[in-house]
Amino acid sequence: MISVVSLCLLLQLGLTTAQFAIYEPDWLDSTLGDACINALSADFNCVDYVQTFMQLRYRTSLENVTLTDMICTSDCSASLKNWFDSVTANCAGKTLNDGNPTAFGGYMWAGFNETCVKDPKTKQYCNDIMFNFTDVPNIKSMPREELCHTCHIRRLAMMQSSQYSIYDDFFKEQLEYVYTQCGGTGPTTIPTALVTTIPTPTPYCVSGKRYTTLQTDTCESIANSNSVSSASLYMGNQALLPSCLTISPGISLCLPITCQTYYLQPSDTCISIEMALGLDFDQLLSYNSWLNPTCSNLQPATDFYGKIICVSPQGGTFTGTATPPVPTEPSDGYTRVSIPPPADIPIAAGTTLNCGKWHVVLTSDTCTTICVQSSIEVSLFRLVNPSLASDTCTLSLVPGTALCAGPTYSWNITAPVTSTVLESISTVVGVRRGEATMVMRGEVGCL
Repeated sequence: MISVVSLCLLLQLGLTTAQFAIYEPDWLDSTLGDACINALSADFNCVDYVQTFMQLRYRTSLENVTLTDMICTSDCSASLKNWFDSVTANCAGKTLNDGNPTAFGGYMWAGFNETCVKDPKTKQYCNDIMFNFTDVPNIKSMPREELCHTCHIRRLAMMQSSQYSIYDDFFKEQLEYVYTQCGGTGPTTIPTALVTTIPTPTPYCVSGKRYTTLQTDTCESIANSNSVSSASLYMGNQALLPSCLTISPGISLCLPITCQTYYLQPSDTCISIEMALGLDFDQLLSYNSWLNPTCSNLQPATDFYGKIICVSPQGGTFTGTATPPVPTEPSDGYTRVSIPPPADIPIAAGTTLNCGKWHVVLTSDTCTTICVQSSIEVSLFRLVNPSLASDTCTLSLVPGTALCAGPTYSWNITAPVTSTVLESISTVVGVRRGEATMVMRGEVGCL
């Protein structure tokens, strides 16, 4: 029977409540779906104290049998299992706050089981029995009867079986020692982590090529054998290369993009290299971005990086073979040059011959389709083809006849039919060898 003092204490702690939920539906992201939200927000038929089991830790005696009895009920056990099974089924493949939706309920269930396990002989709570074990510095100093006690073995095995316990390498060693000394057998591996560790992605390598270092490597030797700049090799792998002269073996380096390389000589300068190789002035700076504008660091920098420099663009010189774009006609409906109409095709009555784009009418044509295909306004199309009625343009089309679908800009300008003297000029247009070149009287005319 619960004593008056114990009952008052439990009332103060709020432990007489027999139901709670750890999530409210309104707190949860609607993208989880109704089934998952309903499962997560379901009630637990347990006293409030069970919520403290959401904190992951080693479970010890509560030092209060009355409290432990109130926790360890069949209703609480069943509701913990039901909640866990329901969330597992209805929230499969989903995450909650970047974690497993079953986490807090799973911690409570594991804490409940570790708290409520009893000695099969005495029916006492195992945590209370182990609470009275002898204090020792390590497991190897434990008395055998305590080391091999059913409660001790069961507690370690129970922790090993759950992802929701603190079972780790420390407890793994303890369980292995217990099985060795007490004659029992069972799994001792650490359960799969509840929170999946995201693997660290492989660092990006612009060339897609990597090199594993050898004992005798330097930045210069690696650069020389792979046709890359030794400075670029170092700069792209600074976190892995504290020095270019002493490189540890087994390091995976990202190789820079290749270039035509040159081994720097002690007397070299940027200008002397450019002159010797036929490069433009300052071109060496564009191939080696680590050089300063005056190129004064060429020799000092390569004493550290190595003497292999680029004398061509990284990746090579662009040699594209794409043909230049073909000039297109203006899109205002006009053309610049007239062309002959289609041979042996009758031209519609009145249609201008000053045309650079012709269209032979098909039976399926309409004025609209012709204008859209030829990028010409309907008003201009009718103007250069007067046989087309303004109100019944499509009905005026005669299949098999040629229409102008792109008049020239000067299609309606009438040319003069006789030669006309326009002007007489006398102008100095240039001087060559001290002599004036004169453009004397000339006649300009049109036929």
